[in-house]
Amino acid sequence: MRAALTALLVASSLRDAGGEAWGPAPTPFPDLGFAGGAILTGAVLGCSAAAGSFAFVRQGDACLIERLGRYKRTLTAGLHPKLPFVESVAAYSSIKERVLDVPAQRCITKDNAPLSADAVVFYRITDLTKAKYAIDDYRLGVSNLVLTQLRSEIGQLTLDETFTAREQLNAILLREANAVSENWGVQVLRVEVRDILPSPEIISAMELQMAAERKKRAAVLESEGKREAAVNAATGRRDAVVLAAEGERARLTAEATGMAEALASVGDALAGAEGDKAAALLIARARIAADLALATSANAKVIVSNGGGGELGGAAGAAALGATLGLGQGAGD
Repeated sequence: MRAALTALLVASSLRDAGGEAWGPAPTPFPDLGFAGGAILTGAVLGCSAAAGSFAFVRQGDACLIERLGRYKRTLTAGLHPKLPFVESVAAYSSIKERVLDVPAQRCITKDNAPLSADAVVFYRITDLTKAKYAIDDYRLGVSNLVLTQLRSEIGQLTLDETFTAREQLNAILLREANAVSENWGVQVLRVEVRDILPSPEIISAMELQMAAERKKRAAVLESEGKREAAVNAATGRRDAVVLAAEGERARLTAEATGMAEALASVGDALAGAEGDKAAALLIARARIAADLALATSANAKVIVSNGGGGELGGAAGAAALGATLGLGQGAGD
């Protein structure tokens, strides 16, 4: 009898809660005769009526009560009385935030690139009455709503834009989903596009494109390096030529300055009182230096020398003496 009552109470409770049960079949009633069966039946009906007089709702859940098949009220967490055999629990559901996994589907981008995309929807029931009576299956409705909107939005983007437009897609899907799900008593809190996967052919083409881009970048960097090296080499050669020219100019300037100073000294000497004798001495030294250079050659030669007298003769003698002392070689240099 205890097993039969337990099975009947469990079945009644699950019926009122709208649930399902699996397990062994209830123990059959024992054969107690007519009187015993009547008593047992009365006891079972009494227990069933007592059990059906209350509805227990957990925290975070809600349930709908129908009276004779018509909606009566919504129960929140706690223990609530109800009329047995007249009122029943029509729906029992959680009103906490829940997660709905939207399956992947094939989409076509604006530039005709095939890909698959899926999403995750976070939602909660705000009005259990609408979720029960306004739509047959709100989960299926939200899932299909997000799927169709996701396909529509991806169709307006190119393949490259789909990889950077996740935030934009999430905002549009959330707005469009809430515009419809409010009529179902469901609030969509977040929509996250999880995976956007192009077809294997597109992935292979993208890999080839990336490899080509990297090769082009490497070639450009190499050419830029060669150009900078050539520019640096040309700049170095230019600087070397400029420095050499500046050095040559400094040398010529110094040489010209020295020659000018020497000529100025000679001019000052020639302009003095003994200028004629100094000029004669210079001429004699130059002639003797030329004769010495001529005499050093291996060929036979005849040197005619003017013994001269007077001042030129004296100068010639002095020049000869200077040549003898080694002055003529310096004059010839």
